[in-house]
Amino acid sequence: MLLILLKILIPSTILVVWLLRQNVASTFRAGGVSNLKDEFAFYGLSNKIFYFTGALKIALAITLFASIWIEHLTVISSIGIAFFMLSAFFCHIKVRDRFYRSVPSFVMFLLSISLCVIP
Repeated sequence: MLLILLKILIPSTILVVWLLRQNVASTFRAGGVSNLKDEFAFYGLSNKIFYFTGALKIALAITLFASIWIEHLTVISSIGIAFFMLSAFFCHIKVRDRFYRSVPSFVMFLLSISLCVIP
């Protein structure tokens, strides 16, 4: 039951951020910027990286959701999401952002990794 909950919670969070809240201000955005694209710019990342990351995160989120029924998709999708979440965490550290802004990415990293170790 916990696995199914995580396989719904993690992709839902990613899809909401990337598809519904991309242009919405958040207290967790690096440097207090007002949208996701500006947050990538704040990190010093290009528009190409922004779109590439978005496409991969959305694809991985859908794949993780599909892993509810197709179990062998779990490891690759959760490791992919964990990689992006840990990268986001280190981006916050790199720009010396306020610590609380890095918490969501680190929590998502831990939740994603947990899918690989929970039987």
